[in-house]
Amino acid sequence: MHRHHRSTGDLVTFWTLIGFGALAGCASSTASTPRATVDFLLQPHACSSVLPVQFAIDNVQVGTDTFKVAVAGGDHLRSHTFTTSVGAHTLSARVMGGYVWADRQVTVASGDAVTDTLPFSCS
Repeated sequence: MHRHHRSTGDLVTFWTLIGFGALAGCASSTASTPRATVDFLLQPHACSSVLPVQFAIDNVQVGTDTFKVAVAGGDHLRSHTFTTSVGAHTLSARVMGGYVWADRQVTVASGDAVTDTLPFSCS
């Protein structure tokens, strides 16, 4: 009986090691998946503004930011960076409750950094 107990323990140890090995394999394959980055840059034309903007990649909202142009505290014209997979993507941005920029089609390779420029006029 004691011998059966030890065999069960050995099996548990074996399967535990297999499970950790599988998890480690998944983690390493995810870490090596090719990625690219995207950010958005507001290009204002001589105006003072505070613009809350939503950003999307492939019609999925990836974040928001508030651009500031010529206001107290200084300008904030560039969003933070968003990570995406390699391949073809559609980038879009819109002022919450207002202006919508034209979509931009991009194809990115591993390690690419793409900036979507957003021209803006206060007229």
